[in-house]
Amino acid sequence: MTKANVLTTEDVVKLVASRKWYHKYEVFPGVMTPGRAQVDAKSILDRYGLPKDISGKRVLEIGAWDGAYTFELERRGGIVTAMDIQDKERTGFSVAHKINNSKVSYVQCDVTNLNPAQHGKYDIVMFLGVYYHILHPLLAFQNIFNVLEEDGMVFYSGHILEYSYKIDSRMAKYKKELMAIVDKIPITLFSLEPHADVWSNWYIPNMMCLNDWLSTAGFKVFKEDINTECSTMAGAAQKIRNFKLAPKWDLDRWSNLSSHRQELEGYKKILFFGAGGRFESLQGELRKELPAGSVVGVADNAPAKWGQTIAGYPVVNPKDIPTIKPDLVIVVSTFAQEIFTALDEMKLDAGLCFEVVNLDSYGVLDSSCGHEVY
Repeated sequence: MTKANVLTTEDVVKLVASRKWYHKYEVFPGVMTPGRAQVDAKSILDRYGLPKDISGKRVLEIGAWDGAYTFELERRGGIVTAMDIQDKERTGFSVAHKINNSKVSYVQCDVTNLNPAQHGKYDIVMFLGVYYHILHPLLAFQNIFNVLEEDGMVFYSGHILEYSYKIDSRMAKYKKELMAIVDKIPITLFSLEPHADVWSNWYIPNMMCLNDWLSTAGFKVFKEDINTECSTMAGAAQKIRNFKLAPKWDLDRWSNLSSHRQELEGYKKILFFGAGGRFESLQGELRKELPAGSVVGVADNAPAKWGQTIAGYPVVNPKDIPTIKPDLVIVVSTFAQEIFTALDEMKLDAGLCFEVVNLDSYGVLDSSCGHEVY
């Protein structure tokens, strides 16, 4: 972040008005962004225990969105990389970056594809308000472990189950049953229905379960702060030295796919959906399991990948699927449910008929038969 800033307050106000914001924070002295989720980054980071001076520390912020915390991390001296699944031009991030004359780098990526070979290593990872929005939270913590230096720190926050009856009408209905077990066993709520009126609140663990995730991923928790009114928590944990991660479980799932090899032999045009790191790591196994010459390409939502090749397969825009006319789509992605919806719409619009294998479901899904697992 450079000190020189030629923008006037009027300039900043115009820039802020050019974007839609989720976070409400002071992006410039006297100028607040018009989001609905208010953030006082300085006081929050102080409360979480982040040092005021992190000069020279490499910091990865996962789930940066509008940059509510990003530039405070930079002001504290961090060498910051911001990461989010969203295009920075579709949020307030790029505008805030300009307003702050920032040197922060931005990576559009899903935490489930985070890896040290592609994204480097860090001293500190900020994982605030994210774990309950993703379909593989334990994998996320394992990936964070992998990108942290020895003795590296992760600061995290999110919803917990203990006081969820205060913010969610369904949990309020079962408050008695919840309170009878919530502090006795490690459990997690998973729901397709909106939790606390937010559709993307997928996994809501209790504290015992959350701490088990962290222990399994190789972290020692040393700070926790619980907000009983909002049923949220904030914590800090340190990477355990010489901790051996559990074996990667992705390849184990192929035992299920292998059992359906005979069915797979009947497919002539196979398309993958999801060209991220998980696909790249699995493609060697894919070649063994799938009929030779049957793969016609990889569809991915990232425009930067269109026209490129991965493992020799062309990467295409998902909107081109109707013109490709595959008879099988293999999903290698975190957002499988969203993809199923999109694929179903494509079939209806184009009159296509294809089946879907979902590597994230331990099974083969036949979308032409109502997503029946067999």
